[in-house]
Amino acid sequence: MKKIVTFVALVCAALTGFAQTTATNWTANDCNSTSHTLFNDLDNGKIVVLVWIMPCGMCNSGAKQAYDAAQSFATSNPGQVLYYLVDDLGDASCAQIASFATNNQIGPNNLTTFSNVGNVIKESDFGGSGMPHVVVMGGSDHKIYFNKLNGQAADQAGITNAIDSAITTLSVGGIANQISFSISPNPVSDMLSIKYANAIEKVTVISINGQIVKDETYAKGTLNPSINLGGLSAGTYTIKVIDADGKSGIQKVTKQ
Repeated sequence: MKKIVTFVALVCAALTGFAQTTATNWTANDCNSTSHTLFNDLDNGKIVVLVWIMPCGMCNSGAKQAYDAAQSFATSNPGQVLYYLVDDLGDASCAQIASFATNNQIGPNNLTTFSNVGNVIKESDFGGSGMPHVVVMGGSDHKIYFNKLNGQAADQAGITNAIDSAITTLSVGGIANQISFSISPNPVSDMLSIKYANAIEKVTVISINGQIVKDETYAKGTLNPSINLGGLSAGTYTIKVIDADGKSGIQKVTKQ
């Protein structure tokens, strides 16, 4: 019965678009009987990579690529990106989910599995059904940054970019402009000069959609650095600066 239901879901999914941009909350116990509430994770600054599987052979690539994308942030953002592996209809055991993960080199680090008894974590709440189904969410606004299924879910670059966007959005949103610095010229064509009284250790350039497009680090700090924006497309960017005392601030710049 599960195979028949899933086949119908796959056909329907192929005909359905995914316009949903906000997550739906759920509370569920994982395979270690620990309770998780999605919105609590997001409100606490976590990025959640949620992956539904049957488990099945067609799920392998997307689930593995989603895991590798999540793990790529383990050093830069330890503990922030969570990977949840979930049975689609709640009729696979925890042992089956664990076996699928092991066979596809998923985990054990940063792996939380859900047998999803009672189908509490519903695919239908996230725009449709298909195997695998990968969703990336982040922020107190519970925004969805990536939502793809079937073959389109096997997109490690897309998943990585979505996680990066979610982290950057959280980072920019949390900056309280502890320092005041100046930038010139603005608008800028290529070289942007940054002036501030103390040494600067890091300059990050963020696009309007939250992507980090440049990231310069000065190990010993430097006074009044310049950064080349010549290769960037025209548009508005955020310049984030961190000084030698760890204080941060942002400015907007227009790239011609």
